Amino acid sequence: MTMASKSVEQQMDLLKEARDYLSVKPSHTLQILDSMESRESLPTALKIRWHIIRVRAAVTTNQLDLVEQSLEQLFNYDSHAYFNDRLSTVLSALGIWLRRKGHFKEADISLICALKHAQGERQRLLLTNSRALVARHLGKHKQATALYKQAEEIALALKDQSTLATINNNLGAIALDLGDYNLAELQFRLALKGYQNVAKRSGHITAGINLLFVFVLKGELINFQRLYGPVATLTEAFPNQSKKAFLAWIYAAYQVKQGTQQPKSQKADLMAAYAQLESSKVRQLVDKYLAPILGVKPQNHKLDAPRAFQSDWFRKVSQCNWQ
Repeated sequence: MTMASKSVEQQMDLLKEARDYLSVKPSHTLQILDSMESRESLPTALKIRWHIIRVRAAVTTNQLDLVEQSLEQLFNYDSHAYFNDRLSTVLSALGIWLRRKGHFKEADISLICALKHAQGERQRLLLTNSRALVARHLGKHKQATALYKQAEEIALALKDQSTLATINNNLGAIALDLGDYNLAELQFRLALKGYQNVAKRSGHITAGINLLFVFVLKGELINFQRLYGPVATLTEAFPNQSKKAFLAWIYAAYQVKQGTQQPKSQKADLMAAYAQLESSKVRQLVDKYLAPILGVKPQNHKLDAPRAFQSDWFRKVSQCNWQ
């Protein structure tokens, strides 16, 4: 065995290890990928694999710059067989990135193309769920709910508890948009239980924070106290600053409702956290519900208007003409 072939085998082992950590500790996935030396000399298929794994980990940890960097690299190989075999996965990540950047029309284009090339019901499930998220961000709640119901049918058939939890969480978010706190609480509770059953940390954190948010809005402070400790511990250990920022606002509102005197530095701390919130949707929720509780002037953040996304490589996504 030559040193070169041995090196490639070692790199393949590292890629497998990085992939294995995606669902349990995506931050470690990124560390493994960054530790791989001479990755530019890898065979093309392994380069593509490296970037796909990086995109998936960066999406989970909301590191959008890393997602963009790897997507741009991936589309340099869009005629390669390995890329085409994983086209739906790449387009799914692209759709998520575009949504989080406010390019909603292009996000839906990417996801529709991904659905055209989906390999099996599991991918179709995840992509339908992503399309529903885009519809929610566009304020199309009926369309979003209908898409979630489609996704729910597939998830039930597959007995996919993790995705069922995600659907519950997203239906809870729609209920929250519409001011139905009781339905939101029910859906977030189902989501939290589902994520706990499959030990999905990122989902556990998301559903837990959403449930804490509802508890504050409903004044259910005892329920808040019971849940806060475990969720805060998980959030602190997870490399997602936007989740930490949202939780900081929620906890500050809880303290006010408890009658706790707040430090003078709180408003400055909250505004620093505000800048780290994940999306215009979350900032709007903070403005509407938490800022008045805290006596902080709302930023009156409007939802990001859909913005056109243009690039040379996105034209091929729009045409969706892969064979």
